[in-house]
Amino acid sequence: MMYQSKRVEKYGKLVKNKFDIYSSLFLNLPYSKGSKIGMLIPMLYHESKQGLEAGKNPTEILDDFFLSHAEIETEKEKTDFMFRVIHFVERQIVLFDSVEDAAFEKIHELGDDLSINDFFQLLDSENSWDKITEKLSTFSSRIVFTAHPTQFYTPAVLDIIKTLRSLIKNNQIDEIDMTLQQLGLTSLINSRKPTPLDEAKNIIYFLRDVYYHAVGNLYSYIRENIRSTDFDNPDLIKLGFWPGGDRDGNPFVTSEITKDVADELRMTLVKCYYHDVKNLQHKLTFRGVEDTLTELRDKLYNTMFDPDKTMIYDEIINPLYAVRELVVNNYHGLFLKDLDNVIGKVNIFRVHFATLDIRQDHRIHRKVVEAILKKEHVISESLDELGKDELIDILLHKRIRTNAHSYNDELVQDTIRNIVQLKIIQSKNGEEGM
Repeated sequence: MMYQSKRVEKYGKLVKNKFDIYSSLFLNLPYSKGSKIGMLIPMLYHESKQGLEAGKNPTEILDDFFLSHAEIETEKEKTDFMFRVIHFVERQIVLFDSVEDAAFEKIHELGDDLSINDFFQLLDSENSWDKITEKLSTFSSRIVFTAHPTQFYTPAVLDIIKTLRSLIKNNQIDEIDMTLQQLGLTSLINSRKPTPLDEAKNIIYFLRDVYYHAVGNLYSYIRENIRSTDFDNPDLIKLGFWPGGDRDGNPFVTSEITKDVADELRMTLVKCYYHDVKNLQHKLTFRGVEDTLTELRDKLYNTMFDPDKTMIYDEIINPLYAVRELVVNNYHGLFLKDLDNVIGKVNIFRVHFATLDIRQDHRIHRKVVEAILKKEHVISESLDELGKDELIDILLHKRIRTNAHSYNDELVQDTIRNIVQLKIIQSKNGEEGM
């Protein structure tokens, strides 16, 4: 309880207080109408709270507020004002998200009442290390990402949040002010309905900017602190991915979308690797190491933007292991921790980043199988004509050559195209890619 109360206190200082300070900058945001909106919202809140407690209905409360505080009379002016309130509050939420993100690491540090060293000593005293090592060596979890278009900021707003997070960490007030002005003029609404590929890219944004680093750092932390020199379990945390592969109820997910999302996952991961290798080059400036890293960096760069150019896992990990051997044997293990962190990420994410799940309503699969077997004259109308064992035998052993163009139904065509391309996607992203 003491630790929890300290965390709440720390949350108040790092999030609530900072938000209150930066929120005052909203008073200067560039709105086309009604620059006083930031000052009127607290009044509106106060009047609404008191009015509801007094038994007034919302219409009465708003009419009294407009008359007493805002000097607004026409229905159009009232509607415009309420939309500006929404506009303002939405951007305050973006600021709050950014402040909270910036404070996350400090909020979730262990409290003074239980330091990291205390935690390790507790494990030693209870002889728990062997049990923990055994559990972690065989443990595996999968975080699966799904998507809904109403849940996401636009890419532009995501970039603003990222910028604000960095500026808030360093208390760069002038830059924060400018960025909030940018936010005030940036729409939070997509200019067009997002496609399944757009939804997937929004999720991949978080894979790239959050999970790539968080999962990699967590794995490195465990390897550094666990009492086992040969601990190696890159399956500890795995990522799964539904956007672009989940067709159940989404007719806009096509085989082409699935291919594009698989390519986007792989190429985004390669960009992450490229930046990590580039950072390693600034540190591992040693003879024999430089050339290997430069060659790897060039190969990664060539596959970052072209979906037809790929690298297999061995082409990435083997040069890193070669560099590691040189660093250990010839260069006193200098920056070995940084190198091992990158190696750990490559072992975790390989070349797929997240496993793309292909999901579809089983009734659609049944429809496709029926269409194929009807065309092969195995059945006349329905799978019900076959017994269970007979159907299993046909599905496992009957050699059928078919292609999507042989069928008129677009859903059947696309399902066949998708099944055909699974092998191609796995050849690019690895078996775990799908």
